[in-house]
Amino acid sequence: MKNVKISLAGDLGSGKSTVGKILAERFGAEVYSTGTIQRKIAMEMGMSTLALNQYMETHPEIDGMIDDGLRALEGEEKSLIIDSRMAWHFVPSSFAVYMMAHPRISAERIMNAGRESERFGSMEEAEKSVSDRRKSEMLRYSHLYGVNIKDLENYDLVIDTSYVTPETVASHIAAGYEKYTKGEKFARYEICAARLLPCSEDSGEPSFFEDDGMFFIAGGAEEIAKRIRGGAQLISCSRVQGGKKTDCTREKIRRWEEETGIKVAQIPCFLN
Repeated sequence: MKNVKISLAGDLGSGKSTVGKILAERFGAEVYSTGTIQRKIAMEMGMSTLALNQYMETHPEIDGMIDDGLRALEGEEKSLIIDSRMAWHFVPSSFAVYMMAHPRISAERIMNAGRESERFGSMEEAEKSVSDRRKSEMLRYSHLYGVNIKDLENYDLVIDTSYVTPETVASHIAAGYEKYTKGEKFARYEICAARLLPCSEDSGEPSFFEDDGMFFIAGGAEEIAKRIRGGAQLISCSRVQGGKKTDCTREKIRRWEEETGIKVAQIPCFLN
C-alpha cells in the first residue's frame, strides 16, 4: 500500500487531535503533532499556550525548531497523519485538510479537554483566548512566511466539525483522500447542515457564501434540503464569492426548518 500523508490544519478546538488518532488507526499511520510539541514547550517554560504564541511573535527560533521537523516529513517514507497549521506549506505532498468550527464550539471543546496549559475560568475567557491565539498565529505566520493560514484555498478539503462526531469527520476526510488519490472530483467544502442558512437560489449545484463566519446558501437549496431530509449531517458544496445575506429572512429560516426538519444553529445578528 502506498504511504499515506494527510495534514490536518484548522481552528483551535476543531478536533484535530482526536480526528488525527482515528485516521492514524484507519490507515495504519503515525501521528505527528506540532500542537503537542508546542504545549510541551509551554509547560516547560511555565506559560499558557496563548502566552507562548505571543512570545513566539518575537522569538522566531522556536518556530524554526518546529518547522525544521515539519520540512523533514516531506521525504519520510512512511504513512503520516500530520497535525499542524503549517504542514500544507512544508509538506506539499500531503492531502491538506482544514478543520473549522464555530468559535463557541471551539471554546467549549478546549475547556472540556482540561489541558494544564489551557485553563480558563469561564466560557467567555476561553472564547477570547481562542480568538487571541488565532490572531497571534495568523500574524506570526504572515510575518515569517508571507502566508495566510486562514486562506481556505490553500487546502484540498475544508470540513466543518461544529456539530458532527470525530468519527464522522474522519470518515469524510478518508473518503475525500481516497477520491483525491484516484484523481476523482469531489467538493472541496463540507459544511454542517445546521450552519447553512437559506438565502438564495433553489436550483443548481449546492454552493454557499460566507459572511462574518456564517454560511449562506447561494445555490442548490432544493438539493441541500433533500440531502438533509435524507440524514446528511455534512453537506458537500462549492464556495462562491459575494452574495446578499439580507436575502436571508426569519420567514425563510422558519420555512427551511419546517421543510428540512433541522434546527438552524445560529440566527444572523442582522435579524435580531
